[in-house]
Amino acid sequence: MIGWRTAGVVALLLVLTIGALVLYRAREQDAALNARLQSVQRLAGQQEVACSELRARRPLVLLAIGQSNAGNHGTAAPTALAPVPLIVDDRCVLADDPLPGATGSGASIWRRLPDAVARQGVVRPVVLGVLAVDATAIDDWTRERSPLRLGLQARLAAMRRVGLAPSLVLWQQGEADAAAGNGTQAYAEGLAALAATLTEAGSDAPILLARSTACRSSANEAIRAAIEAAPIDNPRMRLGPDTDLLQGSRMRSDGCHFSADGLDAAAKMWAERIKAQLPSPAP
Repeated sequence: MIGWRTAGVVALLLVLTIGALVLYRAREQDAALNARLQSVQRLAGQQEVACSELRARRPLVLLAIGQSNAGNHGTAAPTALAPVPLIVDDRCVLADDPLPGATGSGASIWRRLPDAVARQGVVRPVVLGVLAVDATAIDDWTRERSPLRLGLQARLAAMRRVGLAPSLVLWQQGEADAAAGNGTQAYAEGLAALAATLTEAGSDAPILLARSTACRSSANEAIRAAIEAAPIDNPRMRLGPDTDLLQGSRMRSDGCHFSADGLDAAAKMWAERIKAQLPSPAP
């Protein structure tokens, strides 16, 4: 009898120890995320525009989320493009790189996206929302009480308040999970949790998934397999561009982040996939 009691106590202590370690690790992750979130670009004198004016144009509203290649970590280059309409908190502004809402002080895919979409023959104007934080894994976006998950929910709530809920969600992430060695099943579960997180935040918009796994490495087949299978399990998920194809020094300035040419190419690839989601014009 004493042996069984001892075993029970040991088992209970083991469970409590594991629980404490999991809680400690989550707190460490949250502290690191909070530190990264402090480096997200803020509003800084951008020209404000009435959100009602944007709504009246019946725009295509795109919420771009992910890690550094979804942020302002590309090579900055002069551009003659007009500033892009951007939703930040409860305001609508016209913004240049680096875009508010993302980490990094360089250039972004999304700054080039409205022009790339127009070049595909899409007549609806584009309005953007952006939330991108470098080095984040999919768990950072979906873990209960994660500051990034809370930030995503807040961004969606703000977009709804100004009457510009996302038409499509653009997911540009995967490099961190590839570097960590996460497998196909774990990433598939993460994608399902991402869809659930967006639903809980009030968005049922289709989610376009970039195959974005290469960072100073070859493409990661395990993460790519999860992405490519996701539309089978959840029709809300659609395949976005395969930006892993953009390789070499001409496309990536440091083997990971896009050069000016890489940003242009990625924007074109995104625009093609976005156009494919839209209804064909009536003959």
